[in-house]
Order: sequence, then structure tokens, then C-alpha cells
Amino acid sequence: MDKAMRILAVDDDENIRELLSASISAESDHVVWTAASGMEALAACSSDTPKFDCFLLDIQMPGMDGIELCSRIRRHAHYEETPILMLTAMAQKKFVDAAFLAGATDYITKPFDVLELFSRLKNAERLIHEQARVHRRHEEILNLKNDLDRSLEHSLSEPVELLGIERLVGYVSFENYLLQLSRMKMLTTSVFALKILNVEKVFRSMSRLAFRQLLSDLGLKLTELYGSEADLVTYRGNGVFACTTNSRRPFSQFELEKTLNRSIREMPSARMTDVAVQVCAGEPVSLLSLTRAGSLTSLQNAVSRSEARAGSYHEILKMSARIHENNGQASEEDRKIYAALLEEEMSDVKAAANS
Repeated sequence: MDKAMRILAVDDDENIRELLSASISAESDHVVWTAASGMEALAACSSDTPKFDCFLLDIQMPGMDGIELCSRIRRHAHYEETPILMLTAMAQKKFVDAAFLAGATDYITKPFDVLELFSRLKNAERLIHEQARVHRRHEEILNLKNDLDRSLEHSLSEPVELLGIERLVGYVSFENYLLQLSRMKMLTTSVFALKILNVEKVFRSMSRLAFRQLLSDLGLKLTELYGSEADLVTYRGNGVFACTTNSRRPFSQFELEKTLNRSIREMPSARMTDVAVQVCAGEPVSLLSLTRAGSLTSLQNAVSRSEARAGSYHEILKMSARIHENNGQASEEDRKIYAALLEEEMSDVKAAANS
């Protein structure tokens, strides 16, 4: 706390200004500026010179008194917290109350003792250093928050890295894993994908942190359900997860959907949005290629199947909502489209049940 303060002493009495300046300069490294009136003080506060660290104000001055000056200094953007010491002969309670209500930090009555003045200036120094420490800490916290926000910021299409989940890997690693399986002639392996329905609405309705938590919860649940043995899971972006599965294992995309959607309802992260969170799964695609291009084509086909299935779901839900809004009434064309979509969906379910 050895930094010298820039002090502005305001008093209409020239002798008091000289006494303050001489006393403070003789006993410390503080630099004292003086002003003879409130208007002169405000002009000094608004100048381009470095801002003051402390004020000493007399109350009883002609024109603008010290209490009004204190209030106007407090309204200045640079001086909202700067120590203001009232140094005055006005000892009555009403003046003390008015001074502190106007924003004064301390109050010293004349005739003042030099030792008392320096004691109060030392307190002002401590206050300045404490304020600086708090501001630094606040800035550090803001910087950490901004760093965290930037690290969590992502677009919907990005293949976000979801860390800390066993058997859930980054998308590039997942692609390389598929290629390695092809090289090893693991042709009994298939890949399937599932997609969050209405993912655009879900994404827009949540903070990036909440959406990432939802992805982590879904990824964890998917690895618990289907990430056993050597199977890996990844998040591809755009609400799509991909997972490998051994074709010798029984697989039902409909059972997986049902189980996952039941679990989603219990996830706290799914309650962070007003949009219903559901997933749908596409049929698995076999890894029948020994080339990188072939492996990635199988992956893309699996993703396309989940996208198509999500599209069918979306159309069914949209058509159902439209009919509901019309109190059950629909045009003949809408009824035919709705019936066709339902028939297609039911045929997929029956085929899976008979397989």
C-alpha cells in the first residue's frame, strides 16, 4: 500500500488549501491538487489529466456547497467508489447525515489534527487497494467465464467432443476406427445412427452449456445401452449419434428408441427446454468395404437413414398437429398423405418385429 495517491482538496479558504497541500506533501508521497470552488473541482474531474484517487471536500462553500459537490462527483463514471473525505467545521448531525447520504466515505471536523488526517488518508488507501483487489478478482472471474463460454460455444453442425464418457470417442477417431475394422475384415460389424428429433428447435431453446449437457447425457445412456464390448459411440453433429454393433447381436431400432426416449424423460438436462426431446434410430448398415471411402460411405448411409426416419417422424407429427388444430378436420389430400406416412412407419415396425 505504498502507491502515492492523487488527491483533490476543495476549499474556498486559500489558507486551508495551502495547509493541506503543504502538510500532505511534507509527510507523504501523495500529490495534492487544489480547487477553490465546486465548479473548479468538477472541471478538474472532467479534464484529460489522470483521475484522482481521493477527495477532500469542505462543506460550507459559496455557490455549490461540498454536499452537492460530493453528490455530483459520485455521478461521475470514474468516481463512483473513490474515497471522499469531508473536511469541514460543520459538525451538526444534519450535515453529517447529508454528507454520507450524498456519498461521502469519511467525515473530519475542523480544526483537524494532522495525525488524524493522515490516519483517515491511510484508511482511504486501504479502501482503494481493497477495491482494486475486488475489481481484479471480478475481472479474473469474468475472464474465466468468457473463456468457458468460448470453449463451450459451438454450432449445431459441429461434432462436439464429449469428454469423460467411456467408449464415446471423437468423430475423427470414430471414422478411423471404422477404417481399421474394415482392414481387419471385421465384416460382421454394422454401424447405425440415431438423431434428436426437432434438433434445431431444441438447440435454439437451450444455452450451449445446457445443450452440451443434453448431448453428454444421451451419449452416456447410449454407451450404457449399446456401448458394450468393443462397440464405440460418437457424436457427429446436427443432433446425430453413430454407434457400431456386431451383426450377430440382436438389434431393434424401435426397442432402442423406446428405451432411450423413456430414459430421456428422466434426464434433468431434457427439462432445460420447453421442446420435447426425443430420438429416432435408423437401420444399421453393414461395413462390407475394405477401403476408407467404403467405410465412410457405410457411415454416411447410416446417418442418412436416421435423417430420413427423423424426417418421417417430423412429417407425421406436423400433419397430426395440423389435423388437431382443425378440430379433427382435414382435406382429402392431407388425409391421404397422413395415411401413407403412418402405413410406411407401421410397415417398418412390422418388418423389424418379423426379422
